[in-house]
Amino acid sequence: MDEENIAQDPRNRKKYWLGISINLIFIIFEVACGLFASSLALVTDAVHNLGDVLGLVISLVAVILLKRKPTKHHTYGFYNTTILAAFINSLILVASLTLIIWESILRLLHPESHVNGGIVAVVALIGVVINGLTAYIFQSGAHGELNERANYWHFVGDALISLCVVIAGVAINFTGWEMIDPLVSILAAVFILRESWNVFISSFDLVTNGVPDGVDEIEVEKYLLSLPEIDKINDMHIWALSTTEIAISAHLQCDQPGDYMKIIDSATEGLRKNFHIDHVTLQLETCNKKHKESTI
Repeated sequence: MDEENIAQDPRNRKKYWLGISINLIFIIFEVACGLFASSLALVTDAVHNLGDVLGLVISLVAVILLKRKPTKHHTYGFYNTTILAAFINSLILVASLTLIIWESILRLLHPESHVNGGIVAVVALIGVVINGLTAYIFQSGAHGELNERANYWHFVGDALISLCVVIAGVAINFTGWEMIDPLVSILAAVFILRESWNVFISSFDLVTNGVPDGVDEIEVEKYLLSLPEIDKINDMHIWALSTTEIAISAHLQCDQPGDYMKIIDSATEGLRKNFHIDHVTLQLETCNKKHKESTI
């Protein structure tokens, strides 16, 4: 499903609102139980769930903003707000998880007198159900648009992490070894941090107009130079307008421009077909024209 269809389908908004509501209620419940049971593992799980809820909020905002038409001030519309929000959320999540890892290390050095393993196991088991239900809500988009795929797999991962916390709670109950709680907290936080760091790096690349993942700039250049009319490429730039929309601009130097529109149409069609670049801006130049290269 493309972005325009996502924006126009009212069922998408409903499932986002449902996912946000049930997870926010559970996060509040999980934090309260985590503090009551002195369990960092539950708090860690709640922080990660909050990050995923923020992701759902971003996706919902994107669905709403996609219906807004470009303006004279925002000529590209509001597609790139999802990139900016993803970057901010990933930055907050990375910082939060880093603090939780530090707190867990301190808990290992100075253990709590008691961790209620029974409460930890029960609350985490509810988390398995909540995260599994949210994943089921987004199952239809598991192989579709990027944001929906990310939401689906995030909550599948959350369900698995909550299952690990269940195991930790049961282990504490039977063994009385309370060090299991901060150890599980560290392992879960490190696992999530690795995933969050990848999202942070990818979103940072897009915020700074890096070439989107899945597009090879060298291959794009090779393709354009393979066209018989084109001898040289100047000022080629490839960047993301959103998580799914890619743009390119370039000056194509030709010995004999001939049919101007034929060359432009051929290059544009090839870029869309071979590299899924839909926003194409190309300018033709003759070889006898001295090109002044841009500073960027």
